[in-house]
Amino acid sequence: MVERGCSQSLGCRSLLTIKRSHIEHNIKELYRFSGKKIIAVIKSDAYGMGVNQIAPILRELEEVDSFAVACAQEGVLLREMGIRREILILGGILPEELPVVMDYSLTPVVSDIEHLKVIGKENVRFHVKYDTGMGRLGFLDEVLKDPRIAGVMSHLSTPADREFSLLQIKRFGEIVKEYGKDIKVHIESSAGVIYKVPFATHIRVGLAIYGEKPLKDYPLNLKPAVSVRARVLSVKEVPAGHPISYGRTFVAPKRMKVGVVAFGYADGLMKSLSNRGYLLYDGVKLPILGNITMDMTVVDLSDTDVKVGDWITVVDEKRTFGDLAREAGTIPYEIMCNISSRVKREVI
Repeated sequence: MVERGCSQSLGCRSLLTIKRSHIEHNIKELYRFSGKKIIAVIKSDAYGMGVNQIAPILRELEEVDSFAVACAQEGVLLREMGIRREILILGGILPEELPVVMDYSLTPVVSDIEHLKVIGKENVRFHVKYDTGMGRLGFLDEVLKDPRIAGVMSHLSTPADREFSLLQIKRFGEIVKEYGKDIKVHIESSAGVIYKVPFATHIRVGLAIYGEKPLKDYPLNLKPAVSVRARVLSVKEVPAGHPISYGRTFVAPKRMKVGVVAFGYADGLMKSLSNRGYLLYDGVKLPILGNITMDMTVVDLSDTDVKVGDWITVVDEKRTFGDLAREAGTIPYEIMCNISSRVKREVI
């Protein structure tokens, strides 16, 4: 079932497919491993995967206790989709956002005294964030005491660094002792769940929802839930010495069969993969030739039977966003969030 775009009249040039059963499996696996209810982070259009597709799946799962987004605008969208569970606003609250926060029953995260001033004496429940080593948002030494506090949180800066992560957890544990038992306590991210923090009540995850493993030797049995494909626009043979794409950074060393794929950097394919990355056709690697352009990428189709209209794979279960990110010299979050809105989404 296609849930966004891909009309019969226009068809699809590129398609992002989400496997519902794999999302459900990953949530249940996160719950099984951690033993804690889940705060599902679906900011930035659900990490670029499509909040209209992801939120309806998650709200049906009993393991998902609440949701988290970056700003009030994203929280309003979830409420208008019918989400009734707690929605955390991770990026704090600005003065002009207070009416919206109150009208839509959103829960801001207070990480600066100015956020608390915005709330004033209004009956707004909130979580307090502490900076235990992230160096971004959060209080350092101040311990807030307020009957409206519904949760206390922190954020691990380097989950792969066990020594520093344990130091952050220890610092957070000392802070948590200042609060009562009837609040939510969360510090574990997708990567951070490996620490099984005993005093935390919830885990706060985003990347792992999609089956992306945030660490090497990640102990959870996740299933990649997303694939991205695009169609071939043109197939032709070019003679030896013929240049390919802007800047002529690739010149055919011999007569070659090349194809133009309807997927470029405007769709989310990092330009850093020019002349060194590859796409896939039935598991066969198709080297990227020349510079990736805004809307198109040229690939080597030698020894293939690819024809115009065929589907070429960018990401699938065997080649995840994490794999693509390592090839591009970045992180999976960046590639995922850069997937364009013109890439059609479907849930199967």
